[in-house]
Amino acid sequence: MRDQLLGGRYRLVRQLGEGGMGQIWEAQDETLGRPVAVKVISLLAGGGSRGDEARARFLREARITAQLQHPNIVTIHDLGETGTADNKVPFLVMELVRGEGLDAKLRRGTVALPDAARWGAQICDALADAHNAGIMHRDIKPSNILITPSGIVKVLDFGIARAADPYATADRLTQTGFIVGTPAYMAPEQARGFPEPSSDLYALGCLLFELITGRLPFRAPDTVGYLSAHLTQEPPAPSSVSTNTPPAWDNLVLSLLDKDPTQRYQNAADLSQALRQLDRAPETGSPADPADPADPADPADDRTRPYTTPGTTPLPPAVTPGRPGGTAAAAITLALLCLPGLLYMVSKTVEYLQDPTAPTGLIAVNMVVGIAETVGLATGALLLSQRKMAGRRMIAATGGAAALHGLSVTAQYQVVGGPPSVEVLAFVVGPATAASAAVAVIMAVLPSTGRWCLRRN
Repeated sequence: MRDQLLGGRYRLVRQLGEGGMGQIWEAQDETLGRPVAVKVISLLAGGGSRGDEARARFLREARITAQLQHPNIVTIHDLGETGTADNKVPFLVMELVRGEGLDAKLRRGTVALPDAARWGAQICDALADAHNAGIMHRDIKPSNILITPSGIVKVLDFGIARAADPYATADRLTQTGFIVGTPAYMAPEQARGFPEPSSDLYALGCLLFELITGRLPFRAPDTVGYLSAHLTQEPPAPSSVSTNTPPAWDNLVLSLLDKDPTQRYQNAADLSQALRQLDRAPETGSPADPADPADPADPADDRTRPYTTPGTTPLPPAVTPGRPGGTAAAAITLALLCLPGLLYMVSKTVEYLQDPTAPTGLIAVNMVVGIAETVGLATGALLLSQRKMAGRRMIAATGGAAALHGLSVTAQYQVVGGPPSVEVLAFVVGPATAASAAVAVIMAVLPSTGRWCLRRN
């Protein structure tokens, strides 16, 4: 194809790369006299009504993505078709970016944490702009990210994976048998055929994991293995692969790799801000040599062929969820510390109930409330230990009630009295339980509670 003229205007100069959808060429725009990049979508070559329909839809989708104008997104200048009537091939004309792909950088090993944070934040800026325009990328991976000599990120192929899907329909992304995206970076919901903007953040989580550890969060012998891992396996903490990884990186990456899209960052803009905070944080040291560095010869690391079947690669060792870190652990501990006090209050109200002069209605209310608080705090601690954000909300709600309840027993004793055996409940257990519950609420609502670490047993 070298020296071929596309659209009567773009002269192909040299091939820059090749992927699952086609080839990328450096070309010369002979009308404007400038260099450009041309992507020839050979995946959609061919004739017949079905081929014509697929190319027409591709060009329609490409016109939508061409509306994106952002400093971190490669700009689409033009699009068209080339070839004969029986063998037409669509092509895209883009700005020619001088730089190096992240896939090439990864073949040399891990990158410094500040670089990973800075590049990740710029990828998020691009995603935020596209998501605001109603466009998802669907194929975030190293070969779609270019770094210019000045350190600026350029994201390639926004929406192209969707546009090139020959089975796409108006109401569904794809049909069974065609994968839109790259399995090694694919979010669980995207693997099921229902991507959403958060799916791009999941893929970015895989990319960040790879940048700071030198390997993907999951490894598998084939495409089905990758999809199964994303759907069912818990990812390891980056620090379990690269030991010098700070806890803040563990928290951020594992949040992105949550199976539930609602438990990830709300949007790309929030994630960009979090990554810039990591960029400003002091680096504890250069990343250690990864336990299993990326091997350019390993087909599982071939990031330029999204639909090829990788070679045999051993599965990662089993990793089980362990202790949550930071404020989450404190919230769980304090919530559990409330339980003995609440159970003591319930037992003493039973004893109080045996007093014929006691106000039985008030006692019954205390018992029911105490039991409900005990169950709520125990359930919240359990959910939070399993990295479920519902646990934080449950501790906040029932902990607040427990704090008020603990204080109220002192007031109740002073107002209605009671036997001496209940005095220790009123003046010791109740206030102590209130204090523990109140602090548990404070720890549970802190923002970092939703971020986690997984530790090897």
